[in-house]
Amino acid sequence: MKPLPLLLHAVGCASFGYAIYYDVYELNLPEHVHPSSQKYGGHAKYLTFLNMCLQFIFFTMCIVADFTSKDSWVSKTKDLIFASAAFPIGIFVAVIFWGLYALDRELIFPTKYDGHFPVWLNHFMHTTVLPLQSAEMFYVSHKYPKRSIGLGVNAALTMGYLAWIHIIFYRGGFWVYPVFQVLTPAIRPVFMAFCCAMGFAFYFLGEIFNDLFWETETPKEDLIKKARRYRKEK
Repeated sequence: MKPLPLLLHAVGCASFGYAIYYDVYELNLPEHVHPSSQKYGGHAKYLTFLNMCLQFIFFTMCIVADFTSKDSWVSKTKDLIFASAAFPIGIFVAVIFWGLYALDRELIFPTKYDGHFPVWLNHFMHTTVLPLQSAEMFYVSHKYPKRSIGLGVNAALTMGYLAWIHIIFYRGGFWVYPVFQVLTPAIRPVFMAFCCAMGFAFYFLGEIFNDLFWETETPKEDLIKKARRYRKEK
């Protein structure tokens, strides 16, 4: 167990845990900021909130994994979550939020929230995930799953959320994010496809960074391990 990764995991767990608590139990937005007519889906309609829950679960598992072996089911599950969800979705949330915010904040976080939504909470939701996941990539070794599995999980989560926001639109009568309201019916699916492509791109980016930061086994080393395993089995 190394102290720096454990500290990183504790910070990640605590920050996302507190942000979730404050968002659910302490934050009260007035009617003109968050109309009751748009409460269908609750907090779970926002990708940001779902991502915070994902990050909290991930960093909690990391703390447990810090006290177990790399071959434990906790460590293996943690690596799968990191590769397929925590890293790509976390980076996507930060990039897409601040990208749209820079382009026109009314598309993603309108000025009506100012004075009602704490600045620190906004950063806990949309900013801290970037340095935390970057540090996780740099300081902790992860074993990536087969690409079919990793991308499969990523794609399932992506398609699931797309289906969810359409359910909210058809049953609740509103789009979760303002950007979807201003896009035409012809452009909206193009933007959604672009977002999906970004999510997949961040998966491959994570895979590349993992190979760069952490040396993978050469074919020769892999062959030696297999030979030793074969002799033990005999």
